[in-house]
Amino acid sequence: MAQFNKIALLMAGMSLFNGCARLPGDGTRAKPLDMPSLSQTLNSDAQAEKIVREWPQAKWWQDFHNAELNRLIETALKDSPSLRAAAARLTQPESVADYQAAEMLPGVGASIQLNHRRFSSTDFYGPNGGKTFTGAYIDPVVFRYHLDLWGKDKAALEAALGKEKAQASELAMARLMLSTAIARGYIRLCSSEEDIELAHELTGKAEEKMQLAQLRWQHGLTRQDLVYAAKQQLETARKRETTVRNEGQVLRNRLSALAGQGPDWGKTIHTAAIDVTGYLPQPESVALGLLAHRPDVAAALWRVEAAAQLTKVAETNFYPDVNLVGFAGLRSLNLKDLFLSHGASVAYGIGPTVTLPVFEGGRLEAELKNEQGAYDAAIESYNGTLLNAVQQVADSLAGWRQTLEHDAAQERALEAAKAQSKLACKRYQAGLSTRDGTIEADAALIQQRLTASELRSEHLLAAVGLIEALGGGYENITMIVSGKAGNYD
Repeated sequence: MAQFNKIALLMAGMSLFNGCARLPGDGTRAKPLDMPSLSQTLNSDAQAEKIVREWPQAKWWQDFHNAELNRLIETALKDSPSLRAAAARLTQPESVADYQAAEMLPGVGASIQLNHRRFSSTDFYGPNGGKTFTGAYIDPVVFRYHLDLWGKDKAALEAALGKEKAQASELAMARLMLSTAIARGYIRLCSSEEDIELAHELTGKAEEKMQLAQLRWQHGLTRQDLVYAAKQQLETARKRETTVRNEGQVLRNRLSALAGQGPDWGKTIHTAAIDVTGYLPQPESVALGLLAHRPDVAAALWRVEAAAQLTKVAETNFYPDVNLVGFAGLRSLNLKDLFLSHGASVAYGIGPTVTLPVFEGGRLEAELKNEQGAYDAAIESYNGTLLNAVQQVADSLAGWRQTLEHDAAQERALEAAKAQSKLACKRYQAGLSTRDGTIEADAALIQQRLTASELRSEHLLAAVGLIEALGGGYENITMIVSGKAGNYD
């Protein structure tokens, strides 16, 4: 046994020397970007950090206090074929991770081999030369265990787990994109339904104005070209009403498809007011730490980790591979002697099997170079994703701030239009103006209401955009906030 140990240690030492000497240098590897400075864009005070922990929530849409929106998104998350496909894809890296975990455990199996064999009479088979035998090897216990001396199996498992977590993050991204698409569609539908009513009112005002023009022309009080002008305004109003009605139907069809339903299901969608007052934080309180909620950033970072581990696997291929192999069973050249030899057919053995990468024709170098290239690509992909995420947050925040300013300005314009409409009505009742002035003032008020509806919709859409830019409640705090990135050094 002592002699066996000496031989094993000598083989391991020789193979380590031969393997390590062939390992090429790492070269220059890509580096992950540090978090860009956004001190002028985002805040980092205590209130902002509190928001990092509390907003947005995983089911962020529930804070819009709209039961129909909740129903739409929950139906979509349950029935959407694209989301189901993304969930199905997650089972693949999960299975690979389970396989790699099993590879780290000892393997125990059994083997039965029957053979009919003739030994050559001109070879060195001794007394068996020129004879034919029917024998069997029966090994009820075959043991194999890979000695993970260089961390190859562990790195392969870490790579598989990284890919699994990346796929899980991409599933979260798919859920986020679907839920925000539903929210945007529903917000537009609610705005469209309001626009339909207002467009119908505008059509009524245009009809009333045309009727007045026709009546005056018939009594010789005005020119006929004013009738034609009023007719053009009426047809323009009717076209607008038809357009917004068609847009509403298209939005219903789109929402039905996103929810995994047929077009008829869209007719069951009810519209209701959406209120986010008190839910969204003030723009000055949004913190950069909210990027911890970005599933695409997390997925990119997990892929960097997986690529780093696969590079380690490629490096370990330059070292000797050692397996501990054992067996125990019955072996005999003559089948009849297998069980009648009073124990003479019993055979067993155990020992290491060492594989040495002596000459591979550049295969190992090419494989390592491929994995290093994949690692560099993963790093640059992460860098691009991070920069894109930061830009989206900054853009969404700027858009949200703009809608707040527009809402305030439009509220003042709407109040002015209401005052103008009341004044025109009083003048008409006092006989100081014609009915046209009242109609035009009412139409101007409706136009301001249409603009207000559009701006409210833009504000809600900006809120959804900001939530989407900040990840919609997905959490991967440990990796993203710490800035951890792959490293195979």
